[in-house]
Amino acid sequence: MANLSQQRREKMLAFLETLKEQHTDDDSLIALGEIEKELKSKKYGLVWEEHEEAVDVQMKTQIPVFTEVKEREICTDENGAYNFLLEGDNLHSLYLLEKTHKSSIEVIYIDPPYNTGKKDDFRYNDAFVVKEDTFRHSKWLSFMAERLKIAKKLLTEQGIIFISIDDNEHAALKLLCDEILGESNYITSLIWQKKKDGSNDSRHVATEHEYILVYANDVEVLNNIFIEYAEDYVSRYKEKDEIGRYFWDTFKRKSGKQYYPITCPDGTVLQYEENGEPISWLRSEARFLSDLEAGETRIIKVNGKWTVHFKQRQPKGYKPRSIVTEYGTTSTGADQLKKIFNITNKFSNPKPTTLIEFLIKFSPNKNATILDFFAGSGTTGHAVLKLNAEDGGHRNFILCTNNENGICEEVTYQRLKTVITGKRADGSEYSEGIPANLKYFKTDFVDKDSEELSDELLEHIAEMIELEHGIKIDNKKYVMILTDEEMDEFERNITSYTDLKAVFVNQDILLSATQQKLLDSLTSYVIPDYYFDFELREAGELW
Repeated sequence: MANLSQQRREKMLAFLETLKEQHTDDDSLIALGEIEKELKSKKYGLVWEEHEEAVDVQMKTQIPVFTEVKEREICTDENGAYNFLLEGDNLHSLYLLEKTHKSSIEVIYIDPPYNTGKKDDFRYNDAFVVKEDTFRHSKWLSFMAERLKIAKKLLTEQGIIFISIDDNEHAALKLLCDEILGESNYITSLIWQKKKDGSNDSRHVATEHEYILVYANDVEVLNNIFIEYAEDYVSRYKEKDEIGRYFWDTFKRKSGKQYYPITCPDGTVLQYEENGEPISWLRSEARFLSDLEAGETRIIKVNGKWTVHFKQRQPKGYKPRSIVTEYGTTSTGADQLKKIFNITNKFSNPKPTTLIEFLIKFSPNKNATILDFFAGSGTTGHAVLKLNAEDGGHRNFILCTNNENGICEEVTYQRLKTVITGKRADGSEYSEGIPANLKYFKTDFVDKDSEELSDELLEHIAEMIELEHGIKIDNKKYVMILTDEEMDEFERNITSYTDLKAVFVNQDILLSATQQKLLDSLTSYVIPDYYFDFELREAGELW
């Protein structure tokens, strides 16, 4: 059958070629080229009207940078790495994270605006998008597409991303993620029961669930996903050998297809039950004999009777199920916030930490970096801290959120501070605290046409180094050297650095032979040009 759409396109393209021959001036050719581009663009899949955000326009003339708010630093774990809270538009933060964390994030969890059409849900260019907006879905898709394109670049080879969403944009988001993250990398849409008391005030059906889309960065190299069992389950595996933990379990089964005689050390044959029924064994006779020789099965007397046991090995974990009902609800999340702030309704519909802990466990790496660039009330950071305390992990988090209505300062930051220190904002005791470190950065901007562009960008290099390495440049453990004079002083005073971990050196410094030898003997890094190399070249300050 004929492809009618293709035929119409080919007709229009042929007509465009005629127009190009008739109109050869630059303006006409540019305009006709744009029309041709649209005619040749994708005609299958998700298509929407692309919109430009104000934050995009801002980056045409200004360069995003981070500035630390030093008085908000928290340090209760002297030898631990730092976590980061990044205040500002998440597109600006992602732009900078692409420089510091490309291919470095193991887990991304985001809970973006659901685009419900309500007046307090999705803000686009400083205005809430309402149901009556005919470009409502296009604006949301443009907004999400830009951020997801960067997010994919941040994931490690084994990386995985989780996206919470409801029915308003679930279908569109799935198509968008297929396009950006790769349809082949789709793992599942988890169905999370967000409440367990669906009311009858819904018009048709009481909706009790949301979705969590799950994508791998590269499903072909992603390890099989297992969730570790809780300690109360693992405790049954009391024995241990060179292979791992196990317990002795009965080899006999109530029903099955493996029927054969087993001869005991004294010649007794186990083949029939007392009632004459044949005994069914767990495994084949060949496997039994092999396991017996390897010590994986045994024949012993228990209470004067011969019995057969096998080593029940501790499994690696369990496969997560696509319907999630046992990891808390929005009510659980609200209760957690109430305990932290001693007031209700501090944040609407917060996710429970138990849900995010469950998702983080999809990655077996207990040293993983977890990113949430729609951080909201800070549940992801709280979940990382809790999970580390529970399983001894050393995961770190990076949270990004704006400060609309003071959310970053008054909710996200204060929650993390309370969880880490154990003290609420009013000084009352919340808990014993969880030792951890946190730095608070705000997005700032440098004009692209500044006459001192290089120097102004250099003023924000420390934040980039700290973010990339999860450290604090304190000129004791971690030293940053930007000038020849600072290098000379560092060399003179090298014996005073008794706890030096690493040195970060400006690549423009002219090192003497002795200075080079000194740096070679230390853990030293050349400050990379990828932080702001592109911007300086664009401005003509680098060639």
